[in-house]
Amino acid sequence: MSRFIALPKGVTEENFAKAIREYRGLLGDDRVRTDAASLHSYTKIMFPESQELHTPSAAIYPTTVKEVQKIVAIANSYKTPLWIISTGKNFGYGTAAPATRGQIVLDLNMMNKIIQVDEELGYCVVEPGVTYYDLQEHFKKHKINLWLDVPSPSTIVGPVGNTADRGVGYTPYGEHFLFSCGMEVVLANGDVVRTGMGGMPNSTSWQSFKWGYGPYLDGLFTQSNLGIITKLGFWLMKPPPPGGYFPFCMKFPKTEMLPDIIKTLMPLRLSQIIPNACVVVNPLLEAACYCTYDKNGKPTNRDSFYKGKGILPPQVIQQIMDKTKVGAWTFYAALYGSPEQIAMNWKYVSGSFKAKFGKQVEIITEKEAGDDSNFEFRKKMMMGKCTLAEFAYYNWRGGGGSIWFAPVAAARPSECDRQVKLATEILNKHGFDYLAEFIVGWRDMHHVIDLLYDRNHPEETKRAYRCFDELIAVFAKNGYGSYRTNPAFMEKVADTYGPQMRKIHHTLKKALDPNNILAPGKSGISLG
Repeated sequence: MSRFIALPKGVTEENFAKAIREYRGLLGDDRVRTDAASLHSYTKIMFPESQELHTPSAAIYPTTVKEVQKIVAIANSYKTPLWIISTGKNFGYGTAAPATRGQIVLDLNMMNKIIQVDEELGYCVVEPGVTYYDLQEHFKKHKINLWLDVPSPSTIVGPVGNTADRGVGYTPYGEHFLFSCGMEVVLANGDVVRTGMGGMPNSTSWQSFKWGYGPYLDGLFTQSNLGIITKLGFWLMKPPPPGGYFPFCMKFPKTEMLPDIIKTLMPLRLSQIIPNACVVVNPLLEAACYCTYDKNGKPTNRDSFYKGKGILPPQVIQQIMDKTKVGAWTFYAALYGSPEQIAMNWKYVSGSFKAKFGKQVEIITEKEAGDDSNFEFRKKMMMGKCTLAEFAYYNWRGGGGSIWFAPVAAARPSECDRQVKLATEILNKHGFDYLAEFIVGWRDMHHVIDLLYDRNHPEETKRAYRCFDELIAVFAKNGYGSYRTNPAFMEKVADTYGPQMRKIHHTLKKALDPNNILAPGKSGISLG
């Protein structure tokens, strides 16, 4: 029996033991873990596969770029693959577990320095272990007048990992990779590359100008396994003047109103009257955030509405809407600027929706919202404040299973409506509810659907896998690609983008990482 809980593919126990000795010689025993207790947190998964398929062989914790360089040298010597994480809280798209069994988790959470915050030009440079909460507290402590842009699980995740996975937030700076500027990357051969203006010695504009000179490289290191990001620069928003932030929501009573909602909001979004990455939320995702618990911590909302198994029938969904006072669709957005701009733009926004929907739309501002917890949650996110409230919906069904299906739609009414109908049909067919929101980008919709299931039930876990598999296939057949996914489906999603894309990814991997040591399987890219 092996002394290790897992071994990398193709690596003998003898060679793996030698590699571990070298890692420990570099980092010390405390920063190289191979025991089951220390690795337990890296084996937890939310996607519908066996934990055995994703069990790591070790976890190692560098604190400096030089240590990362020496780690990749050892990895090349012994062919021990490294699964790179920053905080490992990429819920819905994976956790800290590696894509394939036996990879060593290269945990960068101890590289947690806030290197620079420039309040004058509104940018920041951080290491991978820095969380949005760390930055929020740093801004408070030093009275820095800048706003973050945060994703949903904001308190426990960080800008490096989220940007590298091309995540999104909810302020006008919502497209995180778009607002990044300058990376430091350790390549598989140990070289350190600074992208953009960072290649210039003594550059003072590394975080001011994205492009530098020549081919743009930053995108190669997002959703990829071509390098290890050790520093990231990104832009921060100057807050509007007092009275210049105006969050609001609108509630609509009928599901079939979605095309008209999109048709009304997109001109306002394209003209930047509504400048932020706003959202349109379906009733079950909205209601799930109101989750209540019994004395044992078990969620009670769903069971109180429906005792049976499978999907909630339409009449029960209506009961949920009536009790929680959510809409068939709820639209959250905000206005930013001077008080005078807010007043003028609100006339355009409210006037457009009243003209289209009349009394069928319920318009709620901060004044009318009162202590509504969902409004408060969205209000905070649209001004870049960290919150944990969003995790309530993981308890809607219970059992710890969550896989986010994230197809992109062009921001056209017909396409959004088509995607809802396709998703609902497939989810219901497999016995799952449709919980989703559309995050409104510049000309796209991130259609984020949470397939919640109970991992404690093997049959339900198998159904969840089959359902997700069908979602990928059917949406791809209709021309809709996923923009992110979890390790169980990375290979299948990569296939939907065609052989030429796969070929160039393979060519880049072979050139930059010929020993296949950096996160093989990430985004479906591997030489093995």
